[in-house]
Amino acid sequence: MAFFSTRYNLGSVMSQNQIQAGSSVESLCKRCKTVTDHHVVVMDKGRIAKVECKICLARHAYQSPSAEVKIKQPAAPKAPRTTSPSRKQSASVEAQWEKSVADAGSLVPYSMAASFRAGDVMDHPVFGLGAVQKFVSFNTVEVLFRDGLKNLRCAPRK
Repeated sequence: MAFFSTRYNLGSVMSQNQIQAGSSVESLCKRCKTVTDHHVVVMDKGRIAKVECKICLARHAYQSPSAEVKIKQPAAPKAPRTTSPSRKQSASVEAQWEKSVADAGSLVPYSMAASFRAGDVMDHPVFGLGAVQKFVSFNTVEVLFRDGLKNLRCAPRK
């Protein structure tokens, strides 16, 4: 009499109808990327649905041991997005900025602890000169810089 192990291959002596949850089968492991022994975890309508790898303990859908390993190719790099405004918009923003900054009497250095009013002109260390347009919230102002509007944090209104 031949010795039968508890490990089954679908093409072996036992048919798939005799395999049940808890049985041991060979399956292609998606994490190990090789054929390894698995425990059957879920059966659906008499077919193996999910298995758990005995090596890495990963749970995944059953894949026949004869299935090929699919290696993902790296995605092609995308072109960088350009979010620059149209020339017409850019020209109008710059003209509005020049008008706002030209009316300024004195420059206020930007600080998150400083308080601002609408119409103040600030000197920001990164964005340069900007005109405060309005308060967005109790501690955020909308400032018009040469390259567009930015919301900046500040001290609450005076």
